[in-house]
Amino acid sequence: MKHFSLSLAMLFAFFSAQIAASAQSEISKMVVDTMALNPAAVTGSFSVTPQMAPRALVVVSAQEIAETGAPSVADVLETVPGIDVRSRGAVGITTDLSVRGGTFEQTALWVDGVRWSSPQTGHHLMDLPVDPEDISRIEVFRGGASSALGTGAMTGAVALTAGPSTQDGALLVAETGSNAWMRAKARVDFGTDLNTKNVARHRVSLSRIGTTGFAQNTDASMLRARYAGWLAGDWGSLRTSAGYVGKNFGAQNFYTASFPFQYEETQTLQAQAVYTKAWENASLEAALHHRTHTDLFQLFREHNDFFTLTDEGFYVMGGDTAASWYAGPNQHVSQTTGGRLAWRVQSDLGETFISVDSRREFVKSNVLGVDSLGNADSVYRRADFRFNTDVAVGHRAEVGVFALSATAAWNHNTMFGTRFVPGAELSIDMSGDGSSILFASANRSVRHPSFTDLYYTVGGAFGSRDLSSEWADHLETGVRLSLANDATYGVQFEQTLFQRQGHDLIDWARPNGSDTTFAINLREVTFTGLETMLNITPNQRLTGDWQLRYARLGFTTMEASENSAGFESNYVLDGLKTKVDASLGLQGPGAVRLDARWSHQDRLGGYVVPGGEEVEYAPFSLVSFTLSKTFESDQFRTYLRVDNALDREYVDLGNVQQPGRWLRLGFAYNMK
Repeated sequence: MKHFSLSLAMLFAFFSAQIAASAQSEISKMVVDTMALNPAAVTGSFSVTPQMAPRALVVVSAQEIAETGAPSVADVLETVPGIDVRSRGAVGITTDLSVRGGTFEQTALWVDGVRWSSPQTGHHLMDLPVDPEDISRIEVFRGGASSALGTGAMTGAVALTAGPSTQDGALLVAETGSNAWMRAKARVDFGTDLNTKNVARHRVSLSRIGTTGFAQNTDASMLRARYAGWLAGDWGSLRTSAGYVGKNFGAQNFYTASFPFQYEETQTLQAQAVYTKAWENASLEAALHHRTHTDLFQLFREHNDFFTLTDEGFYVMGGDTAASWYAGPNQHVSQTTGGRLAWRVQSDLGETFISVDSRREFVKSNVLGVDSLGNADSVYRRADFRFNTDVAVGHRAEVGVFALSATAAWNHNTMFGTRFVPGAELSIDMSGDGSSILFASANRSVRHPSFTDLYYTVGGAFGSRDLSSEWADHLETGVRLSLANDATYGVQFEQTLFQRQGHDLIDWARPNGSDTTFAINLREVTFTGLETMLNITPNQRLTGDWQLRYARLGFTTMEASENSAGFESNYVLDGLKTKVDASLGLQGPGAVRLDARWSHQDRLGGYVVPGGEEVEYAPFSLVSFTLSKTFESDQFRTYLRVDNALDREYVDLGNVQQPGRWLRLGFAYNMK
């Protein structure tokens, strides 16, 4: 397999070079894609613009996010190439993000320059106090690199930018739709003019959603509230935010089909501050952050329509009685507190950076942890904590058309020791203006077990304190070409080949014939894949009855060196084998807009249905679209969003049935 992959990589590099050579006559006429002119990526170690990023990268603009009428960040990401969005509940109630066939624990999440973490379990990483309308930019980094993206970036990262607007205004949104859907949102932006000596901008947002659900025990409600601020002057820039999100939802089959009537409540409080200061040849970035997450999980939902607690201490639903070992809900509180410091210096030799990211991860629970808290009356009888520190030193130099960067990084965790996680990246500017490049990288990444991986022992699932940290070596090579066939449209083509050699990968596996699922370290698994992306955007304002606002096509295919023969793999060996994504935005006469999305997904592995039979995941295709119209100089907008327009029946994860056709009618008023 290693010889095959090396040969394939060499073949691809040769193929990329041939593409570059044949395109030279066009390169002299290229117009840089407007999407490629965005500012520097928010998570990279070096101050490199996305057009020169030596790794596969997708950028989703604020306009695309807003005009699709997506009810959650998860719905925005569903059709982004290279990313796997696996939802248990609808509309982003609970979402797992995976990149390039990795698990939901192996994707890092950055928000406004801070890497978020969820030490209890990655299932809660996407509990965000942010609505799609609040996001000005999404970046998806495909490929792991702990030295650049932080611990946990085993397979990639998602970065959100959601700061305040630079203009005063207010936004009101109201939605209704299928399954008693209700959504209301209000947002206000205010502050000083950008021309003042000291800038002060603020944003306050509040939203509420609710639905009775599309089937039994799929009801959900959510409340989000957030403040974001930006202060700037000669002294530097300070961006702050504080947010809250609370969720209540029926969790039918979410974590096991053996006990289907589950229920969960979560609450997240997040606050952070990021200070930046730039000089002529240097820049400083310092951040402080804190996150508290509470989780109440009922394996047997307590409600008059479900299970009720009898005077004898049994949970009863009709003629059914809950398992005798069930003593009530699992309750957890996790806290992450930390800081980050990054220093960059420019010289004649290039750019040098040093960064330190340190955080304390803590959990208290009635099932997770080892030490008693000493209070017999407290529901939280167990607890544990650890410190995690990332230190990195790197340098980037440009010599002619070549740009080479190398990073030496170390991760130290008080539970799992110290690991060396280096990285090196090379890019070749074929056009001289950064519009078309060849790139290659080699990186190492690491991810430590969550507290759930270590300690969870309920309902036939057993974590293990003997788990080792998982790690992977990554090789990637690709080409990114920005073409302009005429003066109207810019075309960006990206082709990438990648290989990930995973070691000690953490999985929850159930041996065939067993009723018990165990947390284990798998033997080595190598993932090899190919990604293709085509992006089309206009280079100038268009005229005519129908105008193409954007078009994107992505293709990803991947294979694993191992399969799940003899056991059920819940996470490691059930990634997407093939994913095809297409999205299109059109503007018609009378300010009518159509946004259409299509995604085809074919997944590796399978799942066990009630009765004990294991079935393979069936491929499925999803079609959705949004039809909208604006009035009063774009201040008022009405839209109809249809998800799963063909009403397909499918499962995205285990036995969790996904919604059929879902219609949402929305109204938005933007006061400027």
